[in-house]
Amino acid sequence: MTKKWLQRSTVLFIAFLLSFTMNTSSMNVSAAGDFTQGVDVSGNNVTLWFKSKVDTTWVDVHYKVNSGVQQNLRMTYNAGAGRYEQFVDSAAGAVIEYFFTYNNGTPAYDTTTFTYRGAGQTDPTNPTDPTDPTGDSIYSIPASSIPNPKGGGVSLKVMNGTGGAYADDQIYWGVIGKNPANGQWSYLNLSGQLVPISTALNDAPGHITKNGANYANIYHKISDTPWVNLPKITAGRLFLSVGSPLYIKTFDDGFAGPDLNNPTDPNLDVYFDFAEFTVDDAGYHGNTTRVDQFGFPIQHRLVNKAGNYDRTVGEFEAETRSGLFAKYRNEVPAEFKSLGTLQAPYRIVSPMIGPFKPGGAYENYFAGYSNISTRDILLGIGGASDPQVCAALNRHVFTASDWNDVSQYYKAAPANYYAKFWHDHSIDGLAYGFAYDDVNGQAAYLEVGDPKGVIVRVGW
Repeated sequence: MTKKWLQRSTVLFIAFLLSFTMNTSSMNVSAAGDFTQGVDVSGNNVTLWFKSKVDTTWVDVHYKVNSGVQQNLRMTYNAGAGRYEQFVDSAAGAVIEYFFTYNNGTPAYDTTTFTYRGAGQTDPTNPTDPTDPTGDSIYSIPASSIPNPKGGGVSLKVMNGTGGAYADDQIYWGVIGKNPANGQWSYLNLSGQLVPISTALNDAPGHITKNGANYANIYHKISDTPWVNLPKITAGRLFLSVGSPLYIKTFDDGFAGPDLNNPTDPNLDVYFDFAEFTVDDAGYHGNTTRVDQFGFPIQHRLVNKAGNYDRTVGEFEAETRSGLFAKYRNEVPAEFKSLGTLQAPYRIVSPMIGPFKPGGAYENYFAGYSNISTRDILLGIGGASDPQVCAALNRHVFTASDWNDVSQYYKAAPANYYAKFWHDHSIDGLAYGFAYDDVNGQAAYLEVGDPKGVIVRVGW
């Protein structure tokens, strides 16, 4: 599992994806690629934030709560998060209109105007406004509606965010992990029980078959249940797929998950993804991951019992699968482009599944920057087995004096631009793009001691 960071529920929007109106001040108009921005919600309060990608030393925020008097304030820089922030008290349920003024070197720029709408607030002029937490949005589920979990576990919901591309009975999910009560690898049934897996399970009644081979049927469909109780579990993995279940062999002592390096793996032509978690006496600890591949957009929301933790990570809801494929091809350097085509249309693969592995065209990609091999750097092994070293190398700050300055990450080659892409297109800029991407709090990781509910949204 991963390290912890994060404290609030995020409703985040990339600047160029929002519906907006232009601010007509005398300042220069900002460039969409200069920044990301958003609104974090914690209880009844919100934090407006601005994360610069350029040479910014100050940011002002201008906002109105429920069309009230405009506030014009200099924002505070949060070094740990690498962003500027402004706390707004008792505004979580309000409508906030806001824009930013920031510098890029000497010139100053105004952004467009953005609108945050609290739960239950809608835009009467645009009922399909993507900023409204309605419909198939992960934010549409009130925390109060989440069932109370049992036995020290957490209530789990998998929801359909495919916009009609797949019906609820075409989206599959299954959980495999270790039962801490007996140490056995198990799967989760709809009654919230962990059932031991085995070699015999592959041929048990109800098994699934592909290419003449039998596989354990550990899967459920979204249509089967709105919620299930997830008990304490170690090294848990939530497998998700659309159109077809996954084909995973189970054994008495474990399981064989999808192997994207195996040309005969039965899951190569299955659209799938997964999340990881552990539930124990200390609470819930989980993350989405892009370490191996991207199958489809995922959002992962965690809510606690006390009502003061409600946070979401993953790709932006506004991002579509086809859009991310196109953006990947357009945004990454030439060395990384083939990762978006090697196993298309099913997935974008990570560098070590592509031409960066030994024998590939870019097996020496990091040569000259470090005497550690490209393979070790990308996998976090050997000479790059130290998490801090691995992260610094992937982010191209290994020779810098400060490895924790987020604004300097991925500024020059060689760098892991596959990982950078997922940070650029994820809530709060958080993503798991390589093995130790949790260093300096950059992973899409959620953790709370009193979990109530976990919601995972399958996007398309």
